[in-house]
Amino acid sequence: MKPVTKKKVDGVERIELPTPFPVGPVNVYLVQGEKLTLIDTGPNTAENFDLLKQELSTRGYSIHDLEQIVLTHHHVDHVGLLDRILLDNPVPVYGHPNCRVWLRQDKKFADWYLRFYTTFLERFGVPAELRGGVYLALKMMDKYSCHTDLDGELLEGDRVPGLPGWRVIETKGHAQSHISFYRASDKVLIGGDHIIKHISSNALIEPPADPDQPRVKPLMQYHENLIKCAHMPIDIVLSGHGEPVENVPQLVSERLNHAQKRAQDIKEIIQDGPKSGFEIVQALFPTKYQSEPMLTVSETAGHLDLLVERGDILEEEDNGILTYRTCLEG
Repeated sequence: MKPVTKKKVDGVERIELPTPFPVGPVNVYLVQGEKLTLIDTGPNTAENFDLLKQELSTRGYSIHDLEQIVLTHHHVDHVGLLDRILLDNPVPVYGHPNCRVWLRQDKKFADWYLRFYTTFLERFGVPAELRGGVYLALKMMDKYSCHTDLDGELLEGDRVPGLPGWRVIETKGHAQSHISFYRASDKVLIGGDHIIKHISSNALIEPPADPDQPRVKPLMQYHENLIKCAHMPIDIVLSGHGEPVENVPQLVSERLNHAQKRAQDIKEIIQDGPKSGFEIVQALFPTKYQSEPMLTVSETAGHLDLLVERGDILEEEDNGILTYRTCLEG
C-alpha cells in the first residue's frame, strides 16, 4: 500500500479532502484489518463524496467495500459525509458517546446549543453584532454535518472493533468527544485534531451535555492529554490535518510554551486594570477577532480558565459581564 509518510505505516492510507474552513484540507484514513475501516469522513459536500469514491477506486475499493466507520470526534469536517456514505452503505459507526448529540442534531440540542453560547458570549462581553457567529455555526453544522447516530461507543482503553492491535486513547480538549487510536506494535497514533504539526489545536468551548452542570475547561484538559501523549511511546502521529508528526515530545513542549506565552500576554493586558473577556480578546487578536469571533473567544477563555485555576488572576462579575484582574489589585 502507498505509505502516508516516508516511514511506512502498514495497513493505513491517508485520503485528503477539501474543507471550506481556515484549517484547510482534512485527512481521513482507510485502515485495513478484520474490517475495512474509514476513520473520519470529511465535510458534507457532493464534491467530497465524489472525491472519496474516486480515492477509494484508485485503491481498488468502492463505498460498498467499507465495513465500518470510526470517528475521532464530532466536528463537521470529520463527520459530515456520514449521511451520504450510510445511504449507499449502512455500515456501523463507532465513536465517543459525546458524539451522539452532535451527530443527531435534534431540536432540543440545537435550542440548548443556542442558549448556552448566547449566554456565554453575553457574559464574556461580546457585542451583539458579533454574537451572530452562534447562528452561523448552527447553519454550518446543518449544511456540512450529518443527521445520524452511533452504533457503538468507544472509551479509553477499548479495543477498536474490527481492527486488532488498535486501542482507544481519550484525547479530549479540542472536542469533548475526541479520541485517538494507538497501535503499540509500531507505535502509531491516529490522532485526529489532537496533535497537528502546522497549527495549534484550539480547545473549543462546548456546552455541557447536562445543562445543570458547569462547562468543562477544555484548555486545561487539552494540556493534560498532550502531556499524556508525550509520555507514550509514539513514533508517528497521523493527524487530522496536515503532515504526520514524528517528534511528539518536542511538539508538545512547543504547544505548552506557546500557552505560557499567551498566559503572560494576558497578565500584561490586565496590568493596568480589570478587563472584560472580550476586551482581552481584542487585545490578543486585534484583527482576527472580527473574522473568527468564536475561535478567538474560545482560545482566550481557555487561557483565562488556566490563569484563574492557578490563582494568577481573579475572575469577577460586573453588571453581568465577566471581568479579569491581577491578584495584586486592591
